[in-house]
Amino acid sequence: MSKYIIFESQYQKLLETGSNSAAMDLDIYVQPIHFDTNTGNEDLVDSIDTIIDKLEEISSSLRVGKKIAPEMKDKIYQISDFVNNTTEQIQYSEFTNIDN
Repeated sequence: MSKYIIFESQYQKLLETGSNSAAMDLDIYVQPIHFDTNTGNEDLVDSIDTIIDKLEEISSSLRVGKKIAPEMKDKIYQISDFVNNTTEQIQYSEFTNIDN
């Protein structure tokens, strides 16, 4: 016969049920409940993480004294404006769920 280690609360539940099938039902009580947290945004989140990593590389280079052309500075300011505008649109948007 196999030996199993169970919590006291699980043992109590077995005693409360009082049937031979209670041990089989124990699985119901000990399995973690999984909730689907898939929002469909995983690719988008990965892209944002990649962008953040690249911007951190640029920031690090600039901190140690790397010089860049004025045109590149303008592009970074444009990116900053774009990110700020996009952030505001997302934050203040009423659209929250694709299923609604």
